[in-house]
This record gives sequence, structure tokens and C-alpha cells, in this order.
Amino acid sequence: MNTIPSTLDDRKPTYTVVGGHRAQACPDGSPVSVLLLNRGPRLSRASMLDELLSAGFQSVVSVDAGDPPPELETLSGRFPQVRFVFLREKAGPGDMVNAGMRESCGPYVLVLWNDQRLASSTLSSRFLDRVVELDSAVLVPELRDVGGSLLPSVMHPAMEGAHIRVIGLPPKGDGEKSVFPFDYAGIYSKARFSLLGGYDWTIEKPHWQKMDFGFRSWLMGERILHAQALKLNYQGTVDADDATADASYGRFWLKNLGPLFRDDKAYLPSSRLFRFLLRSGLGLFGSVSEFRQARSWVKHNQYRFRQDAARVVQLWDPLE
Repeated sequence: MNTIPSTLDDRKPTYTVVGGHRAQACPDGSPVSVLLLNRGPRLSRASMLDELLSAGFQSVVSVDAGDPPPELETLSGRFPQVRFVFLREKAGPGDMVNAGMRESCGPYVLVLWNDQRLASSTLSSRFLDRVVELDSAVLVPELRDVGGSLLPSVMHPAMEGAHIRVIGLPPKGDGEKSVFPFDYAGIYSKARFSLLGGYDWTIEKPHWQKMDFGFRSWLMGERILHAQALKLNYQGTVDADDATADASYGRFWLKNLGPLFRDDKAYLPSSRLFRFLLRSGLGLFGSVSEFRQARSWVKHNQYRFRQDAARVVQLWDPLE
């Protein structure tokens, strides 16, 4: 597999940016900008962008992992506040967020998909103040499906024997903890996202990529919390993640569940190799190579850890 990245700049995928001259796309005094991720059928982009700008957002970055739409020239002329980013190579959701975050403005970035809509027509100044007060790596929204039912989008960790799993539950209150952002959506602190290294592009499965980012956030002393005033509604079906334990899970496990925290630093003990070998499916040489990469990554980041996964679960109090 590819070498484990430690910073957001360890990989810079090739992409094209159209429209949104920096002076127009990054106005002063805008605390929250928007990162719009595009997937599936190309829904009406103009109406979506109109809604976001009418809600009070002054800057939008729209990211596609495909070819530009035929109406791009018209859109870029109509919306000078919007920067359209097109990734030129194969890219998953994590790549899209990483690239879009580089191009986004302001200290906070609202990440959402083109099949999600804000439930309110605007975000109040009080809510924007609350974003700063909660002081988190990510604030995750309340999410409802196309029929209006509340989704179990706040993720809680649980011990299952010697294993850790996550359980999705409907949000209970403002400031409730979540292991990771459901479907990548939420208001991100751009600075914290960058310090954490963003999403690990070498973990291909979205479920394990989100688990990796979320656990890494908690292990390194950051928080991911539910923001009650942030509400998004899906306009289509919500696909379930594939949580099969494969190579993506193995890399997640080595980076997050394997390390121990002692004497103000983390380390990946040699004893973890045998356990990883039994489950990795990579064979002896593949498992040893993957383990060495993970051990090197943990050592490089050893002083950034504030706890290990067992402690995260033991001390988990959702509304603490």
C-alpha cells in the first residue's frame, strides 16, 4: 500500500480551479465558507448555489471528481463567489474534502453534499458565535432522510470483547460527542483539519477513512461534537457504508487501535504484529511491511497523541 501520510500536503492531487477570483471568492469577515461536494446525478447546481448564497455564505468551493458540466461557463459567470474544483484523477470523498479545504476561505468550512439541503434559510449570528464557542475540530449536523425521519448520525464507540465498534444513534443534544462526521458533513475548523493531516487518502473505504480521521482526532486531543442548530435534509437515498474488514480496516487498526499511550507518547508495540498478521490477509511479508509503515507513522506522530483508543472508549460520556 501507499506510505501513510502525516500532513495534508503529503499528497496534492492534480485539479483544475475555474472561476472565483481570490478577491471575490474570499471576502474579508466571512467566518464560515462552504465546501460543496458533488456526487450522483447532477442536480440543479444554480438553485443549490443560490440557496447557499442566500443563506448568508459569501464563499463557496464546489468540488467534482469528474468532468466539468457543460453549463460551467454560465455558472462561473453568474456566481463570482464560487470556485469550481475538478479533480483530474481518481478521487474518493476524502480526496475531495482535502482538495476543497485547501481552496476554501475563512477559519471554518461547512462541508455538505449536493444532495443535502440546509433545513433553515439562514444561519444566525448566534449560531456562528456558537461555532467558535464549541471550539472543535468538526461540528456535525442533525440529518434527516428524504421522508423527514431523523437519522442515527451521531457515532458512539463501544467495546465488543477485545474489539471496538461504533453505533450510530439519533442526536440527543447540543455538544454531544461523535466519533466521526457521518457522510463527511459538518463544520470543520480549517486549521485543526490541516494539523490533523486531513483524511488519509490511502484508506480507500469511506467508512474506515472516516473512522481513521475521527479516532485520530480524539487520540490527538481534538473533539467532534454535534451542533443542534445545524440541520441538513437529504434529497435522495442515503447509502450504507461498507464496513467490511479489509486492507482499509487494517490500516485504520494499526494507526488508531494498535498504538498504546505511555509516558506522554504513543508507540506501536511489536506484540501487535502477530495479531495483525492473523487478520490482515496480506501474508507474512505484506503484513510486516504494512506494520513497519504504521510503526514509523506512529513514531513520527508519537508526541501528538494524548491518549489511546481504550481510554477514548472508557472515558466516553456523550454529553460530557
